[in-house]
Amino acid sequence: MKTTMIGTKVSVTAAALLAVFFFASAPATAAEDLNAVYQQGRAAFYQGDFAKANQLLSRVAAANPRHVETNNMLAYIRANHRPQEVTLQKQYEALILPKVEFGDVTLREALEGLRALAKNASNGKVVPNVIIRSEEAADKKVSLTLSNIPLSEAINYLTQLTNTKATYDKHAVTISGLADPGGATAEASAKSSK
Repeated sequence: MKTTMIGTKVSVTAAALLAVFFFASAPATAAEDLNAVYQQGRAAFYQGDFAKANQLLSRVAAANPRHVETNNMLAYIRANHRPQEVTLQKQYEALILPKVEFGDVTLREALEGLRALAKNASNGKVVPNVIIRSEEAADKKVSLTLSNIPLSEAINYLTQLTNTKATYDKHAVTISGLADPGGATAEASAKSSK
């Protein structure tokens, strides 16, 4: 009976030592990971990648709010580098359509075609939201052939052909009214290669 009791005490002691070892090593690992995150954030800060630096250093600050260097870098980022808002027009300028070809279609049909082309060219990430304010303009016929052109330029060509104007808002492009009474005619055909 005595041997069983000694064996039990040894196994309980061994289990306790293993538990202490695992619990003691966990904070060290977390501290090492926090240091790695800090070093990555610091490197991003000095490379000028303030968005990445802000993301990484914010994690460090959340875990250690008294870390002076982290707080100084975060204060500098917040004071001097605001994230740039990607406007709808810039998003449409960045999307290049490989080929646009419309023959004798209405403005409404052409915009639906641009919508499909943009969706395909961006793998579904950009689907233009275009509102036509004038029914008269929506029914104007256009012919258009373009290659390797930004989506925003394709919209500009359509507005020139229909004698309308495009206004970029936060979430949509609005096509309305006559932009210039002496502008392009609807029968005109634009050809461009970029």
